[in-house]
Amino acid sequence: MTAREAMFHQLRNIARSSTAATPSPPPDEVEALLDLVFEWFRARFSPRRAGDASGTFHYEIDTPLGVRHRYVVVCRGTCTTPATLDGAPDATIGVALPDLVALAVGELKGTDAFVGGRLKISGDAFFAMNWIEWFGARSGHPPGPAPDPA
Repeated sequence: MTAREAMFHQLRNIARSSTAATPSPPPDEVEALLDLVFEWFRARFSPRRAGDASGTFHYEIDTPLGVRHRYVVVCRGTCTTPATLDGAPDATIGVALPDLVALAVGELKGTDAFVGGRLKISGDAFFAMNWIEWFGARSGHPPGPAPDPA
């Protein structure tokens, strides 16, 4: 099993084990889980689909430790996920940690989360919609190369 496959399966198992009774990991595991989710996002990024586009997604994640902030910066074919940012993001996405994990592996669709009030977008909503193109319609496609649209 590749590192990418292992990452996917670990996140999927976490997403599937989250229930209303146990919605989040213990506080001492929160930062490691966030690191894993954003590492997965970097692995899902498609430079070909993003082309020369640039912009920053700001995630405000509700965790047992309070709100945590993470960023996904796309710049001309590269993707980084810094914990801090200089400057203003293009779009801010608010989501609870269990929903973030479920979104990352395709157990929850972004549109369903948005319509259901479990995902909030502020800033440039049109920019935020680039996520689907640049990272895959559902980040949880089976391990392997990021799928290319037909």
